[in-house]
Amino acid sequence: MNFSIRPARLDDLDAIRRLLPRLAEFELPPGRVAEHLWRGDEKILLAWAAGKEPDCLIQIALDEDQRVLGVAMSRLRAELLSGEPSAHLEVLMVEKRAEGSGIGRALMGAAESAARKRGARSMTLHAFASNTRACRLYEGLGYDGELIRYSKNLPD
Repeated sequence: MNFSIRPARLDDLDAIRRLLPRLAEFELPPGRVAEHLWRGDEKILLAWAAGKEPDCLIQIALDEDQRVLGVAMSRLRAELLSGEPSAHLEVLMVEKRAEGSGIGRALMGAAESAARKRGARSMTLHAFASNTRACRLYEGLGYDGELIRYSKNLPD
Protein backbone atom coordinates (compact mmCIF):
# COMPACT_ATOMS: atom_id res chain seq x y z
CA MET A 1 0.00 0.00 0.00
CA ASN A 2 1.38 3.39 -0.97
CA PHE A 3 1.13 6.13 1.65
CA SER A 4 2.76 9.35 2.74
CA ILE A 5 3.13 10.92 6.18
CA ARG A 6 2.90 14.55 7.14
CA PRO A 7 1.98 16.71 10.15
CA ALA A 8 -1.78 17.07 10.62
CA ARG A 9 -3.56 20.27 9.64
CA LEU A 10 -6.84 21.69 10.86
CA ASP A 11 -8.62 20.48 7.72
CA ASP A 12 -7.73 16.88 8.78
CA LEU A 13 -9.71 17.18 12.03
CA ASP A 14 -12.92 15.44 10.91
CA ALA A 15 -11.07 12.52 9.34
CA ILE A 16 -9.00 12.04 12.48
CA ARG A 17 -12.09 12.16 14.70
CA ARG A 18 -13.81 9.50 12.57
CA LEU A 19 -10.90 7.14 13.23
CA LEU A 20 -10.89 7.53 17.02
CA PRO A 21 -13.21 4.56 17.75
CA ARG A 22 -10.51 2.30 16.25
CA LEU A 23 -8.64 2.78 19.53
CA ALA A 24 -11.10 0.39 21.20
CA GLU A 25 -11.16 -2.32 18.52
CA PHE A 26 -9.54 -5.09 20.55
CA GLU A 27 -10.71 -7.35 23.36
CA LEU A 28 -11.42 -4.89 26.14
CA PRO A 29 -10.75 -5.79 29.74
CA PRO A 30 -13.87 -6.59 31.78
CA GLY A 31 -15.74 -3.51 32.93
CA ARG A 32 -14.21 -1.19 30.32
CA VAL A 33 -16.39 0.84 27.97
CA ALA A 34 -15.06 1.32 24.43
CA GLU A 35 -15.92 5.01 24.25
CA HIS A 36 -13.89 5.72 27.39
CA LEU A 37 -10.76 4.66 25.51
CA TRP A 38 -11.00 7.49 23.01
CA ARG A 39 -13.15 10.34 24.36
CA GLY A 40 -10.23 11.82 26.32
CA ASP A 41 -8.08 11.71 23.19
CA GLU A 42 -10.84 13.51 21.31
CA LYS A 43 -10.71 16.30 23.91
CA ILE A 44 -6.96 16.62 23.39
CA LEU A 45 -7.49 16.70 19.62
CA LEU A 46 -10.15 19.40 19.86
CA ALA A 47 -7.93 21.46 22.17
CA TRP A 48 -5.11 21.13 19.61
CA ALA A 49 -7.49 22.32 16.87
CA ALA A 50 -8.45 25.32 19.02
CA GLY A 51 -4.78 26.22 19.48
CA LYS A 52 -4.80 25.26 23.18
CA GLU A 53 -2.37 22.32 22.92
CA PRO A 54 0.87 23.74 21.46
CA ASP A 55 2.83 20.72 22.70
CA CYS A 56 0.57 18.26 20.87
CA LEU A 57 2.22 16.73 17.82
CA ILE A 58 0.03 14.94 15.29
CA GLN A 59 1.30 12.97 12.31
CA ILE A 60 -1.05 11.46 9.74
CA ALA A 61 -0.65 8.83 7.03
CA LEU A 62 -2.44 9.49 3.74
CA ASP A 63 -3.28 7.21 0.84
CA GLU A 64 -2.76 8.20 -2.79
CA ASP A 65 -6.12 10.01 -2.78
CA GLN A 66 -5.07 12.03 0.29
CA ARG A 67 -7.48 10.18 2.62
CA VAL A 68 -6.34 9.68 6.20
CA LEU A 69 -5.18 6.09 6.82
CA GLY A 70 -3.68 6.51 10.26
CA VAL A 71 -2.75 8.91 13.03
CA ALA A 72 -0.09 9.25 15.71
CA MET A 73 -0.70 11.89 18.35
CA SER A 74 1.82 12.65 21.08
CA ARG A 75 2.32 15.40 23.61
CA LEU A 76 5.54 16.84 24.93
CA ARG A 77 5.85 16.52 28.70
CA ALA A 78 8.40 15.75 31.36
CA GLU A 79 9.34 12.10 31.80
CA LEU A 80 7.46 10.66 34.79
CA LEU A 81 10.45 9.68 36.93
CA SER A 82 13.48 11.63 35.71
CA GLY A 83 11.75 14.86 34.72
CA GLU A 84 13.80 14.90 31.49
CA PRO A 85 12.20 16.31 28.31
CA SER A 86 9.99 13.59 26.88
CA ALA A 87 6.90 12.92 24.83
CA HIS A 88 3.95 10.66 25.51
CA LEU A 89 2.16 8.84 22.72
CA GLU A 90 -1.56 9.44 23.23
CA VAL A 91 -2.87 7.82 20.05
CA LEU A 92 -1.72 5.41 17.40
CA MET A 93 -4.46 4.18 15.11
CA VAL A 94 -4.66 2.84 11.58
CA GLU A 95 -7.72 2.22 9.43
CA LYS A 96 -8.78 -1.42 9.33
CA ARG A 97 -8.08 -1.67 5.57
CA ALA A 98 -4.50 -0.51 6.17
CA GLU A 99 -3.57 -2.87 9.00
CA GLY A 100 -0.35 -4.77 8.42
CA SER A 101 0.89 -2.36 5.76
CA GLY A 102 3.64 -0.75 7.86
CA ILE A 103 1.72 2.45 8.48
CA GLY A 104 1.73 2.07 12.27
CA ARG A 105 5.49 1.55 12.30
CA ALA A 106 6.01 4.54 9.97
CA LEU A 107 3.76 6.76 12.09
CA MET A 108 5.70 5.80 15.20
CA GLY A 109 8.93 6.80 13.46
CA ALA A 110 7.40 10.12 12.44
CA ALA A 111 6.09 10.75 15.97
CA GLU A 112 9.48 9.98 17.49
CA SER A 113 11.23 12.24 14.98
CA ALA A 114 8.83 15.14 15.60
CA ALA A 115 9.27 14.77 19.37
CA ARG A 116 13.06 14.58 19.07
CA LYS A 117 13.07 17.80 16.99
CA ARG A 118 11.18 19.51 19.83
CA GLY A 119 13.74 18.36 22.42
CA ALA A 120 12.26 15.10 23.72
CA ARG A 121 14.84 12.55 24.84
CA SER A 122 12.36 9.70 25.27
CA MET A 123 8.84 8.62 24.34
CA THR A 124 6.40 6.83 26.63
CA LEU A 125 3.05 5.22 25.94
CA HIS A 126 0.32 3.12 27.54
CA ALA A 127 -1.15 -0.05 26.08
CA PHE A 128 -3.72 -2.49 27.41
CA ALA A 129 -2.19 -5.92 27.92
CA SER A 130 -5.10 -7.40 25.95
CA ASN A 131 -4.19 -5.26 22.92
CA THR A 132 -1.60 -7.80 21.84
CA ARG A 133 -1.22 -6.43 18.31
CA ALA A 134 -0.21 -3.02 19.65
CA CYS A 135 2.08 -4.53 22.30
CA ARG A 136 3.92 -6.56 19.65
CA LEU A 137 4.41 -3.44 17.54
CA TYR A 138 5.76 -1.36 20.43
CA GLU A 139 8.07 -4.11 21.64
CA GLY A 140 9.30 -4.65 18.08
CA LEU A 141 10.17 -0.95 17.96
CA GLY A 142 12.27 -1.22 21.11
CA TYR A 143 9.78 -0.07 23.75
CA ASP A 144 10.07 -1.77 27.14
CA GLY A 145 7.08 -2.47 29.35
CA GLU A 146 8.55 -1.12 32.58
CA LEU A 147 5.44 -0.37 34.68
CA ILE A 148 2.36 -2.45 35.30
CA ARG A 149 -0.87 -0.64 36.14
CA TYR A 150 -3.29 -2.63 38.23
CA SER A 151 -7.01 -1.94 38.31
CA LYS A 152 -9.89 -3.30 40.36
CA ASN A 153 -13.56 -2.39 40.26
CA LEU A 154 -14.86 -1.74 43.76
CA PRO A 155 -18.35 -2.99 44.56
CA ASP A 156 -21.02 -0.48 45.58
